[in-house]
Amino acid sequence: MQTGEIFQCSDVGIELAGKAKVDPTTQPISWVLTMSDKRPLLDTSDNENEGDGFMGARDSSMTTGITYKSATVAPTFLWYGRQILVRRKLFVGLLVVFIFSYFLIGPADVLDLDNVDSIVQVHHHSGVLDNEVVSYPNPIDPEANQKILLPKGYLVYSNQCRIVDLDPYKRDVMRHFKRVSYKPCKQRLPLTQMRFDDHSRRYVLSINKTAFQSYHVENVFSCCYMGVERVSESNVSYTNCQHFKSKAQISNTTDSVIVKCSTDKGQIYINGHATIPERVEIQQRLKQWKRRDQGKRVPSVLMIGIDSISRVNLIRAMPKTAQYLYDNDWFELAGYNKIDDNTFPNIMALMVGYNLSNAMKHCNPYVSGGLDKCDFVWKLYEKHGYATSYGEDAVKINTFNYLKKGFKQPPVDYYLRPYLSAAEKLLDVNVVLGLPHCLGFETESEHVYNYALEFARRYRNDSFFGFFWTNTHSHGDISQTSSMDDYLRDYLQRLVAQGTMEHSIVVFFSDHGLRFGPTRSTWSGHLEERLPFLFIWLPPFVRAEHPEFVDALRQNRNRLTTPYDLHMTLKHILTLSGRTGSLETLDSAKDCPQCQSLLLPVPLSRSCQDVAIEDHWCTCWSYNAVKKNSKTVRHLGERVVHYLNDYVTSFRNGSLAHLCQPLTLQGISAAYKAKISQVDPSQAQIYWLTFSTAPNKALYEATVRYIRNMTSEDNVQVTGSVSRLNSYSGEADCMNDFAIKKYCYCRHKSG
Repeated sequence: MQTGEIFQCSDVGIELAGKAKVDPTTQPISWVLTMSDKRPLLDTSDNENEGDGFMGARDSSMTTGITYKSATVAPTFLWYGRQILVRRKLFVGLLVVFIFSYFLIGPADVLDLDNVDSIVQVHHHSGVLDNEVVSYPNPIDPEANQKILLPKGYLVYSNQCRIVDLDPYKRDVMRHFKRVSYKPCKQRLPLTQMRFDDHSRRYVLSINKTAFQSYHVENVFSCCYMGVERVSESNVSYTNCQHFKSKAQISNTTDSVIVKCSTDKGQIYINGHATIPERVEIQQRLKQWKRRDQGKRVPSVLMIGIDSISRVNLIRAMPKTAQYLYDNDWFELAGYNKIDDNTFPNIMALMVGYNLSNAMKHCNPYVSGGLDKCDFVWKLYEKHGYATSYGEDAVKINTFNYLKKGFKQPPVDYYLRPYLSAAEKLLDVNVVLGLPHCLGFETESEHVYNYALEFARRYRNDSFFGFFWTNTHSHGDISQTSSMDDYLRDYLQRLVAQGTMEHSIVVFFSDHGLRFGPTRSTWSGHLEERLPFLFIWLPPFVRAEHPEFVDALRQNRNRLTTPYDLHMTLKHILTLSGRTGSLETLDSAKDCPQCQSLLLPVPLSRSCQDVAIEDHWCTCWSYNAVKKNSKTVRHLGERVVHYLNDYVTSFRNGSLAHLCQPLTLQGISAAYKAKISQVDPSQAQIYWLTFSTAPNKALYEATVRYIRNMTSEDNVQVTGSVSRLNSYSGEADCMNDFAIKKYCYCRHKSG
């Protein structure tokens, strides 16, 4: 195949550009699959019609500069040496080019001996096998009964959407990845422990006798605990420190405690314990609804989320966890596509059903009490007789608090933020990649995971909804989360051991992939950022009562899905309780009317436009590289920078514009043009640009729709938000608004 030839696929045939069309119906399926595997994901030619550059019969001496003797006389090694000396300038030039290329590109991608231990293969087990024709008999959705061809190398494959299955171990990513070992935060065991006493229905704080010996206490020894009380989202208070000897019962009005122990030489120990105390009003709610159930089994919901983990990086960085999920019949949604840039809008789509614009309008996070007005899914569950809980680590960057007001009232029955706020201030803390890592005797993420485990254990015989989120081991680096692989695999097994998986639907997921760093500028990083992981567990009794859910989830593995679909899934699960009406009686996802529950078959023919995914976040298209210095690309880059300046100037009625310097286009790093199978009625062309700006030396990524036949003022439309690919820490300290912080370069920086 010549350079520049591309495969064009349609319903009627497959052809090579400029060649005769081939009817696939006359060819064996193996030929179709072979041809589909050759379809280029990223065509780097600037001109689709250019030749392959073959020199034809041109004499080889014209290209090498070396003259050979007659073919009848074999050249000797001495002759070759003389020719090299004669052409010493050519030799030196080639050597310089080789050295430059070596350091620019790196050594050949044959075997990376330094990084070979970082590669751990994960064997996928799913109901949909690559390179296989599969069918799903389903009486509800006739479309599901059709034969579906899923070529190898794709997660989703239809005329409307083709999402590529990325190799987790591509060299351009692996050169930045190094597996990190888990290190305990302390060498000694905690001196105190907390357990719930079923008889008294209260927590008991006690001295750990096993650990006591390692603290080398001599004569004087005393301990006290103080309760942590929430004052507001940003403030806590403490009760008086109450002394105890060997153990103490904790009041059910206390959610968490900080414990201190001292000898005559001073304080030797400090730690914290978060609890799930008995609450009279919660028990009344649970009993009231349980009477209505009349013995019906009601599934609980446990959501475990990790920030910034793509599906591919879950496999790369946590292969043991991924393998456990595949081996134990979890349902993967491999075509799960984010709908916006960072955590907040993607979680709002999931938990409320709003896009960012409507979330800001109806649940303004900049106003005290704004988020309290939102109809979060956990409110719906609480209203229908569930105990609710929410916990998240790294309090400064919490989803609802980073540059926002947070909640005026506790949003759930059990809220972990007050405890972690106190723990980050009082316990021993070490920082890794700018975030708290160890917090006392365990990592801060483990505080969240253990809190979720205890919540699920305490309400294992009741109905509950828990939402738990961690940032600290995954937010800022592609490798750091690998340190938690063994822990999370074991953690899932602990959920099984305590019986949670017998009665709970568990959602294990992320919001997006890594958004910053060197890997983000690669093609793999571009897709990974948009494709977070999502796995769902159904307990045995739900599988038995609803085998159609099992069929739907297996089918939906290879369909385009979104956080809006997960929002509808949570509402669908609530209907299984019998405590509310049918799914039709509940509101749809407000900003995606066509989105649906993942427990129902998702249409194969979905496009990004159908499910409210803007062009910039859509992973359904492949792209051709185009000349980055062309007049068209330069025009598009200038227009995007103009758009950013206008956005900052007009934001909040221009009240913040005076803080930021205007940006100018510094250069275009790369430009690509989307290959879309269906013709757009507006004849718009979709471009993806990576460009840099001054004076902030920022690297941005934008997707634009370009309509040639319109006036220059109206022919460019920026879709989605513009992504920032490099860090902007310290550049926008004058700006406290997360929406425009990445586009602002504070004026005082120029000095």
